[in-house]
Amino acid sequence: MQKIRIVDLTTKLKCLAKAVLVFCSSLALVACSSENVEWIDIPLPDNVFFGEQAQFRSDVIGIPVFALKDLEYKLNMKQGHAITYSWEAVGLNDPEKLLIEFHGHTIRETEAPGDLMFYKVGRSDSSSGYLVAPFDGIHGWYFSNETGEDINVILTVSGFYELDKS
Repeated sequence: MQKIRIVDLTTKLKCLAKAVLVFCSSLALVACSSENVEWIDIPLPDNVFFGEQAQFRSDVIGIPVFALKDLEYKLNMKQGHAITYSWEAVGLNDPEKLLIEFHGHTIRETEAPGDLMFYKVGRSDSSSGYLVAPFDGIHGWYFSNETGEDINVILTVSGFYELDKS
């Protein structure tokens, strides 16, 4: 008999808690719907909403930059797609001896000039950030190793891009 009363009390408390929850939810809905709030409808600008699903990916890439040499590491990106990245130069003793240009450019299909945009230019042994591509094209890093030693740049990148094959 004692066990039945405990179960009965527990069941009654659960029912009471559900009733209170439903009642409070009703009050919140009534309170929200009775507010007179005005909204300004803002037109949707270009390159904000995309009706396609892009392929998300992540890569960790070792990029050898040989002594007194330079190279460009490139990603293909569509306008509005984004990446987050970080890179670090391993084996670099003097950060002033590594020139970096983080930039993007359109893909030239004729002899006409293409568009080029520099996002960040400087000298360092590491960097991180994120980018939303301002146009379809190639986006990436130019590294110029001005030392007499080979270095390795470890790039970690995630987002919506393809590795450039060229």
